[in-house]
Amino acid sequence: MSENNAESLEAIVAKFLRKHPNYLKNNPEVLESQQLLHNSGVAASLIERQVKLLREKNDELTRQLNRLIHVASENEQLMSRLHQLTMELLVISDLDEFFRHLSSRLLKDFNADIFQVCLFDTGLPLNPDEELAESVRLVSREDAEVQRFNDHLEKNQTVCGRLSQTKLDFLFGKRARWVQSTALLPLGKKGAHGMMAIGSSDPARFYPGMGTLFLELLADVICTTLSNVEPEEQRRTA
Repeated sequence: MSENNAESLEAIVAKFLRKHPNYLKNNPEVLESQQLLHNSGVAASLIERQVKLLREKNDELTRQLNRLIHVASENEQLMSRLHQLTMELLVISDLDEFFRHLSSRLLKDFNADIFQVCLFDTGLPLNPDEELAESVRLVSREDAEVQRFNDHLEKNQTVCGRLSQTKLDFLFGKRARWVQSTALLPLGKKGAHGMMAIGSSDPARFYPGMGTLFLELLADVICTTLSNVEPEEQRRTA
C-alpha cells in the first residue's frame, strides 16, 4: 500500500472513531490490542492515556476555577471598601476635607501611588493647602495644556495605559517621573467637572482593556458631590 493510501486509511479510521466514540467501549478486544508509548518507551493502554489527558484537563479547570474565586473575592472586598469610603465621603460637607479624605484613603487603602484631580469649575469653594494642592487643583477648561486631553475626555470613558510625558508633567508635576502607567477618568459627561488621574510606578498596573468599574463608581461619587456644592460666587452673593 502506498504512503498516500496509508495516510488516507489513517484519516478514515480517525474519522470513524470520532464519529463513533463508543466503538472501543463496545469492542473491548480491539482496545486491549492497542498500545501507546510514553516518552520513556513504556507501553501504555489507550485508557491510561485518556485518563492522563482527563486529569490534565481537570487540573487546568481547577486552576481556572481557583483564579475566578480569587478574583471574585478581591472584587467583593474592593466593593465593600468602596461602599465604606462612599459612606464616609457623603457626610463631609467641606470640599477641601472631602478631597483630603479621598486622597488619603486612595493612597493608603486602595494601593494608589499618585492621585490627582483637575477641576474645571474655578468658582468652587476650594482652598487647598500646600499638601492638598499636590492632589487637587482648579484649572480652566480653556487652558492650552488642558486642550491636550480633549481626545481622552471626548471618549467619555476611562483611559488606561501610558500617557505622553507632556501630559504626565501637567497632571503630576514633579511626581511625574515616578509614573509608568495611568488611569485617566473624566468627571462628568465628557469631563464637565474635570478629570481624575491615578498614577502607578508599575508599568503593568493600568493597561488598555482592564476593568475600571470601581474607578468609575468613585468618579460618580465625586461628580455627585461637586454637583451639590454651591459655587463660591453664589455663596458670596447670597
